[in-house]
Amino acid sequence: MKILAIQSSKKSNIENGRQTVRLKFQKARQFLNPVNAIIQIGFARGKNKGTAIGRAMSYILHSAMEGLFPDITVNASQARLSAGVISGLRVTDISRVGKSISVSWDPQVSRVACTEHDDRVLLCAYAVEQELAAVNEEQVWRKVGKLQLELPAGMEQLGVHLYLIVHDRSKQNCSNSQYLGWYN
Repeated sequence: MKILAIQSSKKSNIENGRQTVRLKFQKARQFLNPVNAIIQIGFARGKNKGTAIGRAMSYILHSAMEGLFPDITVNASQARLSAGVISGLRVTDISRVGKSISVSWDPQVSRVACTEHDDRVLLCAYAVEQELAAVNEEQVWRKVGKLQLELPAGMEQLGVHLYLIVHDRSKQNCSNSQYLGWYN
């Protein structure tokens, strides 16, 4: 009788482990789907082989998952939409008025190399629960020091998580995405 009880317990632990892994993959993929275009830029290069979405999923699975089965979620503040070696920005101001989001940063940070003055800046506003994301469409250079994003119809009333990404002109190298917080 004891042998059967132990085998039954092992079987349920294995099944629970499989369900946990499946759910984590499902949640990670669900989180990344709306921002796939950004992921393709943000994780395009990497020291490991594999696809951009694969590297992004790996980061989410290892660094941004919270909770226990069946209440597993992705912590948006721990997620990354890009990974790289380009210098990030020192943000000085963030404001949201209606559908308009403005971000300002110090364009004259001394540690930024001369070659990075023409890097481009992306701001992603992401309504995770509604699976909607918006990114500034116009090119904004690091040296400008500010960016404004107009949320599209359907997102103007939603709370959004903000991520800031810097990439070079060829979109081959990026910064680590900077999580700026949740704005309503």
